[in-house]
Amino acid sequence: MSLTQIAQIAKLDHTDKETLDILALYENQIISWLNSKEFHSSHWASKPYVPLLNPDSLDYAFLHPFHAWILNLPLKHYDFIAFGSKFSGLDAARGYLLACDAHGISSTCNSSCESYMSFYQNLLIYADMKEKDEISSIYLLLDDFVLDNDANKLYSLIDASLALHVVRDPISALCASLCASKLSADFVFDENSDLQTALQSPNSDINSHLSNIKELFHDGFMFKLLSQSMKSLCLKEYSDFSGENAFATTCEIASTLGLKAPQNGSFFSGDPQSFAGILPLKIQVNTELCLYLTSVYDTQFGIYKDSDISPAFTLAHSSMRAQLAKPDDALSLLKNKELFAKTKELVELASKKVLELKTGSNINEAEILEFLLTHDDARKLAKSVLDQHLMLLKQLAPALVQSFSHYQAFELLCAKDM
Repeated sequence: MSLTQIAQIAKLDHTDKETLDILALYENQIISWLNSKEFHSSHWASKPYVPLLNPDSLDYAFLHPFHAWILNLPLKHYDFIAFGSKFSGLDAARGYLLACDAHGISSTCNSSCESYMSFYQNLLIYADMKEKDEISSIYLLLDDFVLDNDANKLYSLIDASLALHVVRDPISALCASLCASKLSADFVFDENSDLQTALQSPNSDINSHLSNIKELFHDGFMFKLLSQSMKSLCLKEYSDFSGENAFATTCEIASTLGLKAPQNGSFFSGDPQSFAGILPLKIQVNTELCLYLTSVYDTQFGIYKDSDISPAFTLAHSSMRAQLAKPDDALSLLKNKELFAKTKELVELASKKVLELKTGSNINEAEILEFLLTHDDARKLAKSVLDQHLMLLKQLAPALVQSFSHYQAFELLCAKDM
C-alpha cells in the first residue's frame, strides 16, 4: 500500500507534498491498522472519512492537531454537542448548562481545519480538568457554521450521537440580530473610555443578515451534516429558556444528557443574555494588570474560579463577575493598596457603565414582515434561506414549526410568489 493509495483511501490530496510527508511519519502504523481484522470489523471502516489510525487506542495528547486532521481522527473527550444558530436561545442554554457543571467549547475559526485544531487542543485541556474532577461535563458548542471545501470532513469527525438542538422562530431571530449592538472584540476599557460611543450600531441591512449563513439560518446545513451520527436528540425552543421555564428545562436537559442535576436559585431568575455583545469586557488597569468584567453565565470564564475576585468589589449587577487575567495578580493587589484602590474604582465604574448602556433598536417582527412584503428581492432571498434552514426541522417537528407565528405569517406573504 503506497502513500498515494493511503491518501486516496482517506480522501486526501495525494499530490500535496506536506500531506504525503505527514502520512510517511505513520506509514507502518497506518498500513497495519487498515489491513487488520480489528479495522475491518469495526464501525470505523464504514465512516465517510476513514481514520488512518485506531482512535480507540490512541493517546491524542501525543499527536499534533494538524496531523490528527490529516489522519481523519474523530474528535473525542466530550460528552455531547449543542448546536443552533445565533439568537436561537443557544446562548441562554449555554449559560444554564453551567448550573449542571457542563462546559462548552466553541470555535470562531473560519476554516474547517482551523476549527478542528482549535477543538482538538481545547478538548485536551478540558479533558485534563475533567480527569482532575475540576469540571463534570464537556460539550462542543456549534453556534457558528463553517462552510468550505472541508466542511463535510469536519462535521463527519464530530460524534453527534447525543445532541442538544435549540431553535427559534427565524423571523424573531432575524429581529434580534437586527437589533443587536456590540463592542468590538479588541475594545479595552480604561479610565478614558466611553462605552456608549464605542458601542457598534446595529446593521439594519436585512439582506446581509439573511445571507449570514455562518452565524444565522444554518440549521438545515448543520443538521444534515451531523445527522449521520445522530442517535439521541434533545430539541428545545427559545421560550423554554425564559425565566419561568428555565429551571424545569435545565433539569430535563440534565436528565436527558446525563448531566449533574442543577440546584434551583437566583441563577435561574436572571437573564443569561442581559449583557450579550458587551461582556466580557477587558479592563486595563495599567501596563501590567488587566481584568475582565464578565457574567456568571459565561462558560468561557466559568472554569477559572481561582481568578474570580468579585467579592472585593461592589458590582452594579448581581450576575456580573470580576476575573483576573492571571490568578497571580491577586498577590500584587493585596500588597499594593494604591493599585487595589485604582482597580476597584475602575472595575466598579465599568460595571456601572455597562448597566447604563441602552442598546439595540426598536425594530420588531411586524416591521420586518412589512419590509419583506414590499421588497420582492429580500422576500425571495428570505424564502430560499429559511427553506434550507428549516428543511429538517419541518420533518422532525412539524408542530413546532407551525407554532412559529411570525414565520407562518411570512409563508403567507410568499404565497403571492407562487
